[in-house]
Amino acid sequence: MALSIRKKLTIWYVALLLVSLLASSAAFSYYLYRTFLTGIDGQINSVAGRMIHTIVGPSGQLLIPGDFDIILERFFGIRTSGNYIQMLDPLGKVVAKSSNLSGSTLPLSRQAYESAFNGSSTFEIVMVSGKSVRLVTKPIVFTEHGIVAIVQVAASLDIMQQVFHSMAYIFTAGFVGSAVMAGLLGYFLAKKALQPVAEITKTARRIGAENLNERINVAATKDEIGMLASTINEMIERLERSFRQIKQFTADASHELKTPLTILKGEMEVALRSGSDPQAMKEAMTSALEEIDRMNYLVKNLLDLARIDAEKEAAGASPVRLDTALLDRAERLRRFASEKGVGIAVSRNDPAEVMGDPVRIGQLIFNLIDNAVKYTPQGHGVFLSVENNGGSAILKVRDTGMGISKDDLPYIFDRFYRVDKARTRDAGGAGLGLSICREIVESMKGAIEAESEVGRGTTFTVRLPLAGKEKEADKAFSG
Repeated sequence: MALSIRKKLTIWYVALLLVSLLASSAAFSYYLYRTFLTGIDGQINSVAGRMIHTIVGPSGQLLIPGDFDIILERFFGIRTSGNYIQMLDPLGKVVAKSSNLSGSTLPLSRQAYESAFNGSSTFEIVMVSGKSVRLVTKPIVFTEHGIVAIVQVAASLDIMQQVFHSMAYIFTAGFVGSAVMAGLLGYFLAKKALQPVAEITKTARRIGAENLNERINVAATKDEIGMLASTINEMIERLERSFRQIKQFTADASHELKTPLTILKGEMEVALRSGSDPQAMKEAMTSALEEIDRMNYLVKNLLDLARIDAEKEAAGASPVRLDTALLDRAERLRRFASEKGVGIAVSRNDPAEVMGDPVRIGQLIFNLIDNAVKYTPQGHGVFLSVENNGGSAILKVRDTGMGISKDDLPYIFDRFYRVDKARTRDAGGAGLGLSICREIVESMKGAIEAESEVGRGTTFTVRLPLAGKEKEADKAFSG
């Protein structure tokens, strides 16, 4: 069974605390152990040193008293209580020892014996009568005679062992108590820390397609939980906007398709009632064909929008000369414009290469010029330009038509939005051309805007990153 985050945090908290306590205890115990040994080594080494200067005569002979303990303590000040003292000859044979070693001797290891012959002292921990003792083996050396004797002094480690046994009990009890307290405290703190997450989860589960207007309560603190709540709120806001756009798009598309279908049905009924009147039949069929063309145009634009949305994540892009594409589309629409009595002029056309889909770029330019020609009165003109401005290519399409009011200008790129529904319908539009232009531009990490003055015309400005400048444009677009 998977553990909850609260339990995982508690386990990690307790584990880290125990590891920290264990490491601290080990370091403290080692330091205390070394301190004890250093003190004991200093003590037994001092006793061994005093013995060397008291039991050896000026000529190197050994002065071993008969009553070893009493003579050493009374006359030489060497206390044997608490210490085990032993004298050996150069061959390693015991020649004297303290009374507390009556039934045993201090061991002489091969390593200690060899070190003594080399003039070195050896410190060891050995067992004497079932007890641990610290032992120093020290040679008595005279230059003329070599080794005269070997002195061994040992001290019991009982007190040190008792201290460490007590510490072990204390540490064990402390570890258990700390683990229990850390577990309870960690569980409480984890619950407290994760309480906002539980509230976020509860609110997120309650939010659905029907109540996307609800938001998660963001705490005043700008911590990770607050950032998570803000991020989820932003996501819900985007979802709400998308749902709203989908609903509006569906309603508008249904309305736009319903109108030509109603007209088409009426024309078919007229054609059926016309009987043998060829002229009425022809007019009905002509009107029906116009509505079919209008529906075809609408469906085509809807499919274009759907394709552009799907292509936004596609990485396929190639270098496209914007100036060449402008000239190509201008030539294609020049005849259509001349039939309306509208002129098309290219005022500036700097070389500019952008990264994108050549078909979509051509569609962008075509829609903007076609839109300008449709709403430019006879005898007026449409002016085009491409400017290479640093890291951007700027495309401008300016008409000299009736213009757009300030109230309508912010919404002209919305899908199905039409400034003058009657005029747009007569011109054959469905309110999707500029929406397609915006989608194409944004898919290329560019920007499109419009400036207009009623009675004097409208200027559409498109800014696209030049080839090689996509990363900078992507950062600016994301920001």
